[in-house]
Amino acid sequence: MRCSYIRLLVNDYEACFRFYSETIGLPVLRGDTASRYAEFDVGSGTRLALNQREVMAEALETDMADPELPHQDRIAVVFEVDDVDETAAKLTANGARQVLDPRDWTAWGIRAAHFRDPDGYLVEISRPLVPDLG
Repeated sequence: MRCSYIRLLVNDYEACFRFYSETIGLPVLRGDTASRYAEFDVGSGTRLALNQREVMAEALETDMADPELPHQDRIAVVFEVDDVDETAAKLTANGARQVLDPRDWTAWGIRAAHFRDPDGYLVEISRPLVPDLG
């Protein structure tokens, strides 16, 4: 398991995209001001990603105003794993609180499962649906 992304779930996607791409000057690997999702090169094996907050809430079928999740959802820590189903089963057996069972997110190009840490933060385990050939 390796940390592949730190994903910021933002309210003002366009302003945040411009901040990271123009103000900070991070190279854009994927996305643009209108895509509601982007990835930036931060000079390491881990990438910084931006996601429109409502998009993630809709995908996970969560309520952004839920008082049980005061940090709902502002950040997701994403771990790339070899086998999403096997890792999800292990995490569940170890007591992790699962949000969604493993499934293919074809629009995102990944197979993923989602969990919450004890403080309510979103944790995703995933793998690409198509291996990176580059």
